[in-house]
Amino acid sequence: MGVIGCGFIHNVYHMPAFRDIAEVEVVAACAATKQEVQPFADRWRISKQHYGDDGIERLCADPEIDVVDIGLPNFLHLPATRAAAENHKHVICEKPLARDVKEAEEMLAIVRRCGVIHCYAENQVFMPQVVKAKEFIDKGALGKVFWVRSREAHFGPHSKWFWDPKLAGGGVMMDMGCHSIEVARYLIGKKPVSACAWISTFVHDTKSEENSVVMVNHEGSELAQAENSWAAHGGFDLRIETYGSDGAIFLDATKGTGLQMFTVASEKKVGEIVEKAETKKGWMFPTWNEVEAYGFPNELEHFASCIGEGKQPRETFEDGLLVNRTVDAAYRSAKSRRWENI
Repeated sequence: MGVIGCGFIHNVYHMPAFRDIAEVEVVAACAATKQEVQPFADRWRISKQHYGDDGIERLCADPEIDVVDIGLPNFLHLPATRAAAENHKHVICEKPLARDVKEAEEMLAIVRRCGVIHCYAENQVFMPQVVKAKEFIDKGALGKVFWVRSREAHFGPHSKWFWDPKLAGGGVMMDMGCHSIEVARYLIGKKPVSACAWISTFVHDTKSEENSVVMVNHEGSELAQAENSWAAHGGFDLRIETYGSDGAIFLDATKGTGLQMFTVASEKKVGEIVEKAETKKGWMFPTWNEVEAYGFPNELEHFASCIGEGKQPRETFEDGLLVNRTVDAAYRSAKSRRWENI
């Protein structure tokens, strides 16, 4: 494995997961500068380091590497995918697939043309709770599923590029809406056909939307409701509700952890609480293990297994493209104020 990008997604989630997957050895890392890649490589004991203008190309040309894992800002997903696929490397790309439909279509065309396995890294559909919910749904335990409400909210992203729609492709609806839209589609199990959306900005000084609500109509008229915010206080909030004719499932990945803590100790003593925690004093809801709770080991182990067997995974660039098309319809709807076809 070669990882491109030495920031949050790889440091906090992918590398801890790779450490426990026997089939995977991360042998190279790449970032824009030596100052970024050096401490990352030292921390994870990675022997090869690439950086500079041709760093991505050099990593992708390395004959020792079979798979490239892209954890870069959205505007770099397309060129990194091209470099990997044209060097005959299988590709894992972090969500969202691209900034827009055109880029996503080009990325899918590239991996198809080059004949490589393509993995769309949407971790929420690999969360243990979501997988278990899907098992119940497929067994008919909920009867006919007709409504999925998915919410992901916090007080804003961790890197500056997220706030620039030219780099990110949008605001919170692109960043977090892609999660909520896809996990609802996974649970409903139907093709999305149209979308209706509301977006707004009230708190942050940003060119992008910081709040969004998207309703997605599926083939059988099932409704997905995706609620997302970069302006919601109270720490990371991730909830998924699934309603059927014979029952319902409620999933609370961040507040319903079974562990509640109150402390006034120093932040240094408290340590890790949960992603996007606003404070480390007072009442808190520590997550037992974020890497596992959010599905990253399941996701990356599935990708590694599929690549080892030479087959496409259950989340591919085709799924990523469909998410981009849904988000695109939602942005059009926010302007037109009517339902837009996907």
